[in-house]
Amino acid sequence: MTLETDNRDRLITAGCVVLLVIALLLAAAAILVSIAVQGFFDRPAPPDDEVLAKKAGLTGYQLHEATRDGALTDKEITHAAGDARWGRARDASTTKITVAYTASGGAATCYRFILSLPLTDRTLVNLVRLADCPTNLSEPGAS
Repeated sequence: MTLETDNRDRLITAGCVVLLVIALLLAAAAILVSIAVQGFFDRPAPPDDEVLAKKAGLTGYQLHEATRDGALTDKEITHAAGDARWGRARDASTTKITVAYTASGGAATCYRFILSLPLTDRTLVNLVRLADCPTNLSEPGAS
């Protein structure tokens, strides 16, 4: 009597090995995903200064886009400032827009956006962070 293996037995063995490898790969992938998700939610919140600087940068971009038509309306400034208080001052050569952003602790940080006149599609918006916020800023949506 000879010990020959049947082709059917080889296929079953190969199939079991393939299934075992796939199951191990899926388990490893699940472990990696669970570690990555925990790391995502456990990361520290960005500092307030960073968040406010990003808001100010976005406001500057939106103000620049709003000046492309040669005018800057209160509605456009309100849209650019979002839910922040803002005020505008004009002189012969510039328009200065001051926006007060509120940090998570409730303290306000102000940025001044200086736009050279005349307003065109090439108007540059210069951004300056102020040490103190002026008191004459309008409430959001008041204009």
